[in-house]
Amino acid sequence: MRLTIRGRKQIAAPRQADPYRLGADLRVPLAALLDQDPVANVFLRSELRLGASLDGWWGLGERGQLRAVMMTGSVVVPWIPNPGDIPAFAGVLRQHLPRLIIGPAPAVRALAASIASRLRPIEVRDPQPVMVLDGSIPSRSVPIRRGRRDDLDRLTVAAAAMHREEMGVDPLALDPIGWRHRMATLIDRGWSYLLVEGGEIAFKVELSAWTPEVVQLQGVWTRPELRRRGVAAAALAAVCAELLAEVPVCSLYLNSYNEAAMRLYRRIGFRQVGEFATVIF
Repeated sequence: MRLTIRGRKQIAAPRQADPYRLGADLRVPLAALLDQDPVANVFLRSELRLGASLDGWWGLGERGQLRAVMMTGSVVVPWIPNPGDIPAFAGVLRQHLPRLIIGPAPAVRALAASIASRLRPIEVRDPQPVMVLDGSIPSRSVPIRRGRRDDLDRLTVAAAAMHREEMGVDPLALDPIGWRHRMATLIDRGWSYLLVEGGEIAFKVELSAWTPEVVQLQGVWTRPELRRRGVAAAALAAVCAELLAEVPVCSLYLNSYNEAAMRLYRRIGFRQVGEFATVIF
């Protein structure tokens, strides 16, 4: 414990409180903390709205007024507004080594560095621009619709194809049942949007989070032979126009090296508001 000197007395400096596990009684202060940034925290806020258990959630600060939080598990998602609070979570992370850390870039970088001696990343995606589209946009006459259960087989295959492109891993080879269940969940929530032509998916996009203020898009994919024909721009604009009739903001994040995607999103009207980072172990 560091000592400070005042006059002739040595006074122990107050020790920074340690993070503690959150319980159901802290949902209200937790929600208040996450409300500080509805875009950066759209995933965590959406999980709370879906009734997620707080097992694995750690907080810092007075129990009635949290100032930082981190969701742990195979995927770690932090919201630590004050960089000075990041080291306090390092001990928690070393006890619960993750498969992936994702979130606001400064916190992700520092957390990954705190476990570098125990866990080496296999891939770092940094920075990942966070983009938003707000206000109304012209609706496009594109026959976009929400996915249905009879789309499950083709959506499972299309989403796996995108995952192979993005991550270099085939989810149908690793966990076909789990992957199919994931797609079924998105359909059942109404979080899957498709453009189907000739019985095949020409374009798809899903949501990874939904709150009254912000939705977060993921999995934007166009069938390879239809790319560079304006299909994605028209289809995504149609999806966003539909979403913006229900919520004020559409958000997404992407890898900074994906210049084609960046051009697409800017063409539709998205603008950058921040940076995420993803570290994969």
